[in-house]
Amino acid sequence: MIREVRLDTFDPTLHSERLLGWLGRPHVARWWGDPQQNLRCLAQRGPETHGLIVADGTPVGYLCWQTPPQHELEAAGLTDLPEGLVDVDILIGEPALVGQGVGPQALRLLVARFRENPLVSFAGLGTSVSNVRAIRAFEKAGFRLFREFQDPESGPCRYMLMEVRPSNPGIQQTRCARR
Repeated sequence: MIREVRLDTFDPTLHSERLLGWLGRPHVARWWGDPQQNLRCLAQRGPETHGLIVADGTPVGYLCWQTPPQHELEAAGLTDLPEGLVDVDILIGEPALVGQGVGPQALRLLVARFRENPLVSFAGLGTSVSNVRAIRAFEKAGFRLFREFQDPESGPCRYMLMEVRPSNPGIQQTRCARR
């Protein structure tokens, strides 16, 4: 049973070899694709856009996030996503920890960080409709289906959203103050 999950800074010089190993594992490569190509791309990210998932003191996974580029949204037909969205990608690299609740805990920690940024209103994730484990993990973390879409590379996918902060926090605060 995992007792503690935290997010640490991802340092490409220290963690790239471990990430490459995870990207090459069959349960990850199936969804992420070419490990070398992904590592080259991920290693170029700034420290404020990715992190290491640590469970009980041991690195077990990786996540990254960004404002999705317009050309990617257009290619996937997702131009209707809400403003203030940060798109997240996550992997649990250690096979023994897949399905153990680490992913949902890590996502909740990341969303808590997003709440500190007034420009972030929504967190979102896309995955293949056949990646049932990921969909369940995203739902456990609080994400809900936005809609299905056709990804140019992955085929039929689901995009899932979580509201980071109420769209009109003044109304919610007023309601709470009246009680």
